[in-house]
Amino acid sequence: MRAVICKVGQRMETAVAEELRREALEVGEFARILKDKDYDVEYIQALSDYIKEYGADMVWSMEYIPVISRACLVEKVPYVAWIIGESWNTLYSSTIQNPWNFVFVAEGHIAERFWKKNPGHIFYLPPGAKADVLSEVPGTVGLCNWNMEYPVYYMKEDCSEYMKGYVRGLIEAQQRVYGYHFLPNLITKKRKTELGKILLEPMRGKDYYQKNLQVRIDDFLCDTITRNEREEAVQIMKDMEIFHEGDGLCTVNVNVASRKCRTGIPYDMLRVMGAGGFVITNYQDKIASSFVIGEEIVVYEDMKELQDKIEYYLEHEEERKQIAIRGRRRVKEDFSLQQRVGDVFYAVTEGLRR
Repeated sequence: MRAVICKVGQRMETAVAEELRREALEVGEFARILKDKDYDVEYIQALSDYIKEYGADMVWSMEYIPVISRACLVEKVPYVAWIIGESWNTLYSSTIQNPWNFVFVAEGHIAERFWKKNPGHIFYLPPGAKADVLSEVPGTVGLCNWNMEYPVYYMKEDCSEYMKGYVRGLIEAQQRVYGYHFLPNLITKKRKTELGKILLEPMRGKDYYQKNLQVRIDDFLCDTITRNEREEAVQIMKDMEIFHEGDGLCTVNVNVASRKCRTGIPYDMLRVMGAGGFVITNYQDKIASSFVIGEEIVVYEDMKELQDKIEYYLEHEEERKQIAIRGRRRVKEDFSLQQRVGDVFYAVTEGLRR
């Protein structure tokens, strides 16, 4: 069997390609520059030609790309899209209904939201990680979440000072609470309508479904909170003068999970833990139910606690190392990339039999 991986710049691409080869698949890599995720005709033609020339039985990517779906529909080959990032905007494309799609989403409530668009072809699947080797950067602290880009949602500049203050109040209130997302219950119908008038959302393809107003508001607020929290965490680490920016295994690795991700496990965190890294993370229900807090991973519930715990575990090496060892073991047992790839093959095989 032959698989093609379309390279779109996701970290997990290399690990998945290696796992597919380990499963005795031939793997080709398609790395053409993508000018437009929705309507790049040249990309579609080039990928279609590559699928035929390579004799591909399936095509993979680590996010959902509508032009890849279009090419796979033309060539009638399964398209496996495994979304491990924090943005799901392309799922609003009408191509989501392509019968050759097999879309796996690392966030449960997002998979549930889109399932009805293509029943039997959209699944919840947490990311998997390898027991990998990362270069160590001793004596440093760093952020697991390497991708600091966010969907482009803006408030119109000419909105009233009242609405600016109202939004600021919502953000500050939710930012103080970890593990419980109360914003949807806090915003009245009247305020939702007003927010809808002042929010500018990203450019959308002409064949995209309309995004629900509540979803747009929630995405905007959660992205803003996540950006604030990551910037604040980075500043805390920079003030310690031992902050490492970039890839590598730090002495203390901080995970600031996106506020949009409420039922998933961040891949970047699993990758660090799978390599034996010690992780401190903000509280999320799924993280708390998947790991033993204090034994396999450490949790913080405000920025002061984050700073205190970074300082504590920098000084307590043996305790830190034991937590990292147990965390790595948990990732190997419950978040094996080999098992996840097996889950994908099972779902695709069953889907093609229908």
